Amino acid sequence: MDGSRVRDTWARVGAEGLKELLVEHHPAAVGIDAPPRPGRGLLRDETERARLAVPPAADRHLDRRVAEYELSRRGIGSHQTPRDESRLFSWMTAGFEAFTAAAGAGYELFLGEGSARGRAFEVFPYASYVGLSGCLSPGRRWRLAWRRAVLADAGVEGLAGDAPIDTVDAACAALTAGRYLDGGGSWLGDSREGVIVLPVPELRVGYHRCAPPEAGGATGVREARPATEPRFCECGCGAPVRKRFVPGHAARLRARLLTEARAGAAAHRELERLGWLRFVKEDG
Repeated sequence: MDGSRVRDTWARVGAEGLKELLVEHHPAAVGIDAPPRPGRGLLRDETERARLAVPPAADRHLDRRVAEYELSRRGIGSHQTPRDESRLFSWMTAGFEAFTAAAGAGYELFLGEGSARGRAFEVFPYASYVGLSGCLSPGRRWRLAWRRAVLADAGVEGLAGDAPIDTVDAACAALTAGRYLDGGGSWLGDSREGVIVLPVPELRVGYHRCAPPEAGGATGVREARPATEPRFCECGCGAPVRKRFVPGHAARLRARLLTEARAGAAAHRELERLGWLRFVKEDG
């Protein structure tokens, strides 16, 4: 991609073919739609879970990487990359080969630190589409049309009218890498296991579903707002709720915050927001 214009496309070139293309064309960065390596199981460690701004609920997201959990808690469905290599999908191991090929061409893996130029990024096109459009996919029926519409709204030109979804996603990966290089992106995750690069400065806490393309005017990208705003569990697990919490989650969150309130002002402010400061007095 040159700026926002798709310049060339290739298909099924294999790892060695990818390496040759990178050496020949020498792009500023490479976006790869796959994890770079197996997960490390960080979220199985209670200490690691507690490091997060919104820790996952107990016994959930154990096989997700931190980046995958951060997407999931915002309602963005994602894969999970386990540390057990026997449970990896073939597209994941193909991704490992793609990152190895990129490294062989001089594009080392970007892990959120140092210069991003001349590096290979892990991207997740669906998360990029959500970040760019501000809403979730309207459903499988409109999957390709919606993705094309999101890219059109982002200014992408040059995609063939009959481009399959893999080519559309490749364009999204290139756009994501370019926007990050230009300073308009961000990343989620932990540098010890991999970070997912996004084409927007930050993601929202949660998202509505997009309206189908044919209902949205020229491009079809607009937010379908229900009569009542959807609510998500305030513990941060990402589960939809009618009130404030999934049953049992309020007690777990309160217990954690009461413990943390003795050690930091952030937890004290969160207890105040939730109306639970009285428990600090009762407990103390």
